[in-house]
Amino acid sequence: MTQKKWTESVLSPLKVNLDAQNPRIEVAGDATQNEIRLKLLAHENVIQLATQIIEFGGLMPGERIIICKENHKDVVVEGNRRVCACQLLLKPELVPEKFKKKFPLASQELKSAIIKIKADIAPSRDAAEPTITKRHTEPGIEKWRTTAKMRRASKLLEAGYDLSQIAEKLGARQSILRTSIRDYRLLRYVLDLDHKAWSPSELERLTDQTLQTNPFTRFFTLAGVKDKLGLSFDEHDHVTTTLPSDEFNQYMHHIARCFFIPTPPAKKPWANTRTTVEEVFSIFTLQSKLQSGGNESNTGGNSASHSSSGGTGKAGATASGSAQGSGGGKSAGKGNKPNVPQSAKASAFFEKLICAVDDDRLIALTREITTILPDNYPISSAMLLRALFESTLTYQVKKAGRIKELNKKNNGKDIGLQALISFCANNQNQIFSHHRAADLLKSFENSGLKDHLDFIVHGRWVDAEGSVVKTAARLLRPLITHIVQGGDQDLEDENS
Repeated sequence: MTQKKWTESVLSPLKVNLDAQNPRIEVAGDATQNEIRLKLLAHENVIQLATQIIEFGGLMPGERIIICKENHKDVVVEGNRRVCACQLLLKPELVPEKFKKKFPLASQELKSAIIKIKADIAPSRDAAEPTITKRHTEPGIEKWRTTAKMRRASKLLEAGYDLSQIAEKLGARQSILRTSIRDYRLLRYVLDLDHKAWSPSELERLTDQTLQTNPFTRFFTLAGVKDKLGLSFDEHDHVTTTLPSDEFNQYMHHIARCFFIPTPPAKKPWANTRTTVEEVFSIFTLQSKLQSGGNESNTGGNSASHSSSGGTGKAGATASGSAQGSGGGKSAGKGNKPNVPQSAKASAFFEKLICAVDDDRLIALTREITTILPDNYPISSAMLLRALFESTLTYQVKKAGRIKELNKKNNGKDIGLQALISFCANNQNQIFSHHRAADLLKSFENSGLKDHLDFIVHGRWVDAEGSVVKTAARLLRPLITHIVQGGDQDLEDENS
């Protein structure tokens, strides 16, 4: 059978449909065009893009959208942000009410420049996938965030592709894809509780594409969590449980609330990288049914506070009427003292590390290094520690916008760990805002531990010793944690 070919066309942005399957946004499959525009405006910098289009006087040369025919309609499968911006510039009445004051107005000259835009017409969505993947993994096009990548892989699975086909399409390993799909299914599960559990503002937060999902999804990999929840995944990687449905829903709602929803007056969620499994479950109390989140000040029945008693943290009764929490702790009331959280155990290596930045390599390294200890696997631990340290410094240099200077300094050669350390330790390069970072790097360099890790990695002269690897980890852990948690970790804390 002859394969259909790509063609070219010139179309009006007002005559094409935005894509409800766009991985950037979380909308229903039957979402209206207005709903899609609202999500793009809220989470994908469409206002900024519209301003850039005005400043440039139109779309930049070479910016072609990709469309395909679906249900007799032209659907944008690549370039939804640009098309959305053009639609709103051409027809201001389409701008949602909450964005009318912020959205820029276009001159008639600009409208004439964007009334027709160039498009490549793909024979099918499937045929467009390789091109879309390439665009979003190379410089120039805004890269997909972690949530968008998870959603895209999950939607391909739902569309009938098997894991090997998805891996080939996206150029990723099957093991990473399976983890990504399962992580998305966990997030999707709590989102699907929306009409019962979340207020409108909470739901808006949960569907924000800048939401850091790693602390939440990693929680389910910690010891004892899946057993307590009866959690597993079926052959299609959907979430399943051995618990009664409503009980499981309450647990999932509670965990999501702890990791995602700020508890007033705090601006951040209560659960963080130092929160233990026991602490999360100790403030859970099984209700007679899942509590509504319709009230903006509602805590959802299970408090995300530092104790399980008092104020918004007051726990409800269990399904049987008891005041005993399902997490195993006794709740306040009837003369009982509130739970006293147990002291957290200091890290021996990196078992508590959580990656909160959107970097695939750091996410993968963090996931692996949290599963081993130097006493059992000294060689693997040393290799992972060195790789994680080098990758965190590289990420920090890129974050500081100094990667070009580093490459220039090394004359375009491959940048080794020593070059990274020297560059980052030089305060004149302004890689870190915290003065302790440079001191820590110099201390590590002078300790001889870097040479020890190098010898282990290259298999020369030195056998790996767990105690030495742990010493190196103890010195580097504050800096690594500071970077992978987005700069929120105190560099003075060595027990994270």
